[in-house]
Amino acid sequence: MRYNPGKSELSTEKKSAVLVLILFVNLILISSQIILKNRQSLLQSVIANMLMPLQITFQKSSDFVSAELDRYFFLRNIFKKYQVLKKQYLDLRIQVYALKSELRDLNVLAQVKKNSHKFVLATVVSVDVNFPYAQVMIDQGMRAGLAENDVVLNTDAELVGKIIKPLTAFSAQVRLITSSIGGTGAYIESNMLEGLLKGDNRAECSFQYLLANKAVSLGDIVITSGTDLIYPNYLPIGKVIKIDKDYLTQRIQVRPFFVDKPLKKLMVLLHE
Repeated sequence: MRYNPGKSELSTEKKSAVLVLILFVNLILISSQIILKNRQSLLQSVIANMLMPLQITFQKSSDFVSAELDRYFFLRNIFKKYQVLKKQYLDLRIQVYALKSELRDLNVLAQVKKNSHKFVLATVVSVDVNFPYAQVMIDQGMRAGLAENDVVLNTDAELVGKIIKPLTAFSAQVRLITSSIGGTGAYIESNMLEGLLKGDNRAECSFQYLLANKAVSLGDIVITSGTDLIYPNYLPIGKVIKIDKDYLTQRIQVRPFFVDKPLKKLMVLLHE
């Protein structure tokens, strides 16, 4: 018989592999028979120790995903509630603004009614586009008791002007204090410096040739003095916006309060 060294070597490798396999199986069987103090076999302990890191990792991953999902749904619910509360807040702000406006109007009307025996509410129906600061037309006239030189205020009880002719039964003309015709006796409220306030068909009025012996500051309030015998005293007119000083006099520009507000509703104080 011819000797085949490759075949003998292959047979030896197979035998070694089988032997290792048998030893491994025996080791597993033996380890399964060894009982430790915790009443588990050695094999179970080895497997448990091998799987424990995977189990811990899986548990932590599950806890993390669960916590993130809970946080996501919680934040989503919070965001929805925030949107609802934000809308309610805006609605409440609108209601508060409306109530404040209504309360302000009621207080103004009560104050005017206290200081005057009778007044009439009127609506501006016409404005001269060429001279918007000269005069306007209102929807009340002689039928409502209006007469020439009746004082006209806005709904904040600030001076607007006076009634002039022509008057009809259902309409009247209001000459604004910003008109270039006429003038208004007025004080600087802070120091009672008095002068004649005149308009120029613009949004501002001005004091002409006030004495410079008393200091005037920007923002000072200007009120009626009553010396013109038309407007009652202490009615608010506007505030100082510009001061030009000379050696002995000072020229002061005043912006009436009514020019920065909607000129829609007016109050006419009737003569007794």
